Amino acid sequence: MPKYLLFPVNDALPKATFYVKAGGKTVSDFTAAYAPENPRFDAYVDVTRFGDCVITDAAGNPLPLRSADRLPAIGEIPGGDVLRPAVHYTATLGWTNDPNGLIYVNGTYHMFAQHNPMSTDWGNMTWDHAVSDDLLHWTDLGDILFPDETGTMFSGSAVCDERGVAGFGAGAILLYYTAAGDHNELSRGVPFTQCLAYSTDGGETFVKYAGNPVIPHIVGANRDPKVQWSDELGKYTLSLYLDGNRYAIFSSDDLLHWTRFCDLDMPLDNECPDFYPLPIDGGVKWVFSGAHDSYLIGEIRDGAFVPEQESLPYHIHPGPSYAAQTFSGTGERRIKIAWDNIAAPGAVFHSQMGFPVEMFLRRVGDTVRLGSLPVREIEAIRTPTAHFRRSDVSGTVNVIDPLPDAAEVCLTFGADCGDFTLSCYGMTLTVRPSANEIRFGGTVAPLTYSGERNLRVIFDTLGAEIFADGGLVYLTRGQIADKTQGVAIEGKDMILTADVYKLKL
Repeated sequence: MPKYLLFPVNDALPKATFYVKAGGKTVSDFTAAYAPENPRFDAYVDVTRFGDCVITDAAGNPLPLRSADRLPAIGEIPGGDVLRPAVHYTATLGWTNDPNGLIYVNGTYHMFAQHNPMSTDWGNMTWDHAVSDDLLHWTDLGDILFPDETGTMFSGSAVCDERGVAGFGAGAILLYYTAAGDHNELSRGVPFTQCLAYSTDGGETFVKYAGNPVIPHIVGANRDPKVQWSDELGKYTLSLYLDGNRYAIFSSDDLLHWTRFCDLDMPLDNECPDFYPLPIDGGVKWVFSGAHDSYLIGEIRDGAFVPEQESLPYHIHPGPSYAAQTFSGTGERRIKIAWDNIAAPGAVFHSQMGFPVEMFLRRVGDTVRLGSLPVREIEAIRTPTAHFRRSDVSGTVNVIDPLPDAAEVCLTFGADCGDFTLSCYGMTLTVRPSANEIRFGGTVAPLTYSGERNLRVIFDTLGAEIFADGGLVYLTRGQIADKTQGVAIEGKDMILTADVYKLKL
């Protein structure tokens, strides 16, 4: 049997439900816009788990489909390069959203993500799987978790069972996911539950745990389990979104049986919890964040997470960055990747993953703030393109001509620098040191919390990521780049230093 059946789709047409049948039984179903006459692209339906099977319409008529034994390379897909980012990960085909199961194990970074292989619209949630040895060059391995009778595969996390406590062997990779019942035909009437899949071959294959669910339904569409070891508890923690703005934290000795020990309200957030320790002041604080990037700072003591200050924003919204998660297994480094929800009109994919960043805590007065900067691995893909220092310059400075790939611009300036605009690929960022603010596409953000006046901006095909104040200020914008335009700085009484790099994988 081939690994894939090729299902021709065109999202401009109405969608319908189709069924995978094996041995006369329906074993899977999905919604898609079937377009044998005018396909936008071929969706690759992984059928290896079913053996001899067919795909039928609602009337039971088998569809005449071609087959393949591997995913295509991007260059083999008609229009596959259209609007493809230069240094951000995208799935080969289809819709992508939340990053899931971020884990570093045995020298490899694994990134799973919410994926719809059947469309560039949301739906049919599966887990895509990509791997990298440097956080920059990713290989799309295809889908690894698929919808079943418990529901479609919503978001979750991963952990390496180094202690072998779950019974699958020391070093097994465990994926925790939400089975989103009532989101496919096979799971009609089934509630959301939290489930487990495991791999004993380094992440090449995963088996769903026979004892699922590991946490039964609690309330509403409870979802998005995030697992993290706690030295303070001597146990694993599992953070879960409940409903409204409410979250819960569970603990476990064996990664299978979970006890709820703490509830939290996040008035600025919902969905996709992350919970992890970071060093500061010679000790450790814990960060609890949600999908909208608000966060609490506190400690685990007396058997509970105790927040020590009010919820604060990390990402200045609005912007496409959402549902960020951090890697497990990276030791002292805490590396985060977000989902950048950006449409790419005419492309065979939707959305990109944000550029990976390293998280840190910094005390500003009486407040502990969360910050981030691009991972140091970015230096391997940089080519210095321009450097200049300007003192009391007015007018427009054309820094470099158009670049075919991505660009990084780094600026430093003092309080005496006049207001200026930075333009790259047709995206314009306004910096007003006099008012301590940045303006980008209608979003207004502080330029600095701590007094450091600096700026790092990564520009790519689908938008830009901005890091100011040494990484304490973070904002994003989704915008299709005009790569006929280069980098320019315009203003009055500009006193600044600029370094511009080409970024190319």
